[in-house]
Amino acid sequence: MLDEQERQKEQEQEPTKKRRDSVMSETSFVNMEPEGPIEKTLKPYTVSREIEVDRERVLLTLIDTPGFQAEYLVDKQLHDIMKYIEHQFDLTLAEESKVKRNPKAVDTQVHCCLYFMDPKKSSLDEYDIRILKRLSNRVNVIPVIGKADQLTLAQKNRLKPRIIQDIYNKIPIYGIPTQEDEEEEDEDDDEDEDSIKKPENLTEFIAQFNYEEEDQETQIILDYLKVIPFTFISYEDEPDTGKPLEIPDVPLGRDFGWGTIDCLSEIYSDFTQLKQVLLSSHRRFLQLDTVERYYEQYRTEKLTFKRATKLKSMDLSSQKILKDLKDL
Repeated sequence: MLDEQERQKEQEQEPTKKRRDSVMSETSFVNMEPEGPIEKTLKPYTVSREIEVDRERVLLTLIDTPGFQAEYLVDKQLHDIMKYIEHQFDLTLAEESKVKRNPKAVDTQVHCCLYFMDPKKSSLDEYDIRILKRLSNRVNVIPVIGKADQLTLAQKNRLKPRIIQDIYNKIPIYGIPTQEDEEEEDEDDDEDEDSIKKPENLTEFIAQFNYEEEDQETQIILDYLKVIPFTFISYEDEPDTGKPLEIPDVPLGRDFGWGTIDCLSEIYSDFTQLKQVLLSSHRRFLQLDTVERYYEQYRTEKLTFKRATKLKSMDLSSQKILKDLKDL
């Protein structure tokens, strides 16, 4: 009996492989490496790590969610993701409302969402567009083409411009100029509107700038716009352990028999550039956008709704009082 109890206790203390699919509550964190075979993500989960970036300690939290699958589940999955993002705004709003705020409060807001697209599609479909529009109302979205090793160089060069053309001036993903941005620029411009030709695509937009003469912040944005959507190749793992497949001279790669691919090589993948964008060059921009654009927008919507509800309640109370007076 004692041995059985000890065995159960040890099992409870040992991390399980299924923990990778543990339910992500609105405040939960999973601070552990997945052990054993990497399983399909069935439920959202988070992994949090403290890392050093540009000589600064940063608490990085990654949130993995199941891929969008059956059409009838898309709205439900999207709703859950949106609610999670909005809950982080609610936490910030609650902290700001306190008379005495916590100086050590942790920033839990979602500063960026990587949207992985199917390389087999020739362009964005109606579900991609619907999802991107919804997400872009609450978070900085960066498009990524997953499993890019399935594409030839020619296919990749055709697909990337098509995706951007579907997005440009229609979906406000991170970094892409929107119709509102262009209208604000037009209001500040004293030149005759007829003499100004608005760029019809991202290539024309980028061509407006003289890269060498721009400031550093503008150059950083232009470098980003020239690459999106990023392409990504996942490394091959050992089926039994989940560890990267051992390939000579390639730390993270895929072995096709006829040759190998280094998943970190800029020849095949944009992973290194994407990492630079997220953790270094654009980190401040993403955080600033989250606070000044998305959080403030949500805060305004929340307070406006609260005030409207209060006024409606007062109006109903007044109507009830008048009715009671008439009945006297």
